[in-house]
Amino acid sequence: MAVLIRRLEEHDEVEPFDCGDEPLNNYLKRHAWANQQKSSIGVTYVAVDERALLIVIGYFTIATASVPRDAFPKKYVCGLPPYELPLILLARLAVDRRFSGKGLGHALISEVFKIALRVADDVGCRCIITDAYRDRVDWYARYGFVALEGAAESGPQRMFLDIRTIRMALKGAQ
Repeated sequence: MAVLIRRLEEHDEVEPFDCGDEPLNNYLKRHAWANQQKSSIGVTYVAVDERALLIVIGYFTIATASVPRDAFPKKYVCGLPPYELPLILLARLAVDRRFSGKGLGHALISEVFKIALRVADDVGCRCIITDAYRDRVDWYARYGFVALEGAAESGPQRMFLDIRTIRMALKGAQ
């Protein structure tokens, strides 16, 4: 299956999408387009099968944000100014269960990395941050995300990935 990842379009078929998590399903079906087009508070990218270009099989939503410098481990912010750090918020990432285990999550996170590198070059950003479901922490850690201290024992775990880590990984792959 050849997958295309692109920005969400108004006529994309989102109703069949089911990742097994109702808040993630609901966001895509009810809020993603409005947040992207009307509110400009996040952009959703969708994965579609190239043979069925309108049927969404995975997605992620990103936005810009900032976090106080002291929220990060010292080794990541040493030498930086004492104000909030600009970053990319990976607000959501989900794969339809029919396509789970086929590498689609990897393709989506790889696209997030490409976008983050462009943003870092064009306007500046220090890292990607996400609030990972507890059962997905290990998945994000495989890509280099680091848990931030001070998270509640229940609920999502805030994690981040320094843009420099992505750049080093790309240099090592070349």
